[in-house]
Amino acid sequence: MHQHFPLFNSHLDLAHHYWKRVIGEGDWIIDATCGNGHDSLILAILLQNGGLIGLDIQQKALESTRLRLNSSGINAPIYLFQQSHVSFPALAYEHPIRLIVYNLGYLPGGDKSLTTQTDTTLTSINAALQLLEPGGLLSITCYPGHEEGGKEQEALISQLSQLKSSDWNVCHHTFPHRILAPSLLLIQKSCKYK
Repeated sequence: MHQHFPLFNSHLDLAHHYWKRVIGEGDWIIDATCGNGHDSLILAILLQNGGLIGLDIQQKALESTRLRLNSSGINAPIYLFQQSHVSFPALAYEHPIRLIVYNLGYLPGGDKSLTTQTDTTLTSINAALQLLEPGGLLSITCYPGHEEGGKEQEALISQLSQLKSSDWNVCHHTFPHRILAPSLLLIQKSCKYK
């Protein structure tokens, strides 16, 4: 008898699979790039008596996220901040953080010249690594199909490959048969890491 294995048609299917496996009772999550709120909604649905902190630099993005979450009827503690992911709000330091999600690039349907930047993304990832509790996960969707996205992915891989394997597990999922397709970086803090 064959076991059913979920099909991963995209990087998002794969990301959602990992998120479901890592989120548990009372966990706190950060959506570091809310965009139009699609990831925020999935994360809010997965919450079990924890909390969601959402960030985006664009007011339009936060309005879309707020509308999407409000219309879903979800009654979880959700805190949205209009700010860059280069730093995290004080609230993020008040709770152990289990999952931090980045969906890099530009706001779908928005101004494509407003995109995440390599330098601020690297700064943010360094801060995020410090925020994660043992066993926690960073999920980063990269978009190498545009110029800045390609630079971001290359810089992230270079930086993350320097992490100690005794303290971190780093995995890069790509679709080699799809040229310049989005990819998924996963970084999990070892349970032994203090």
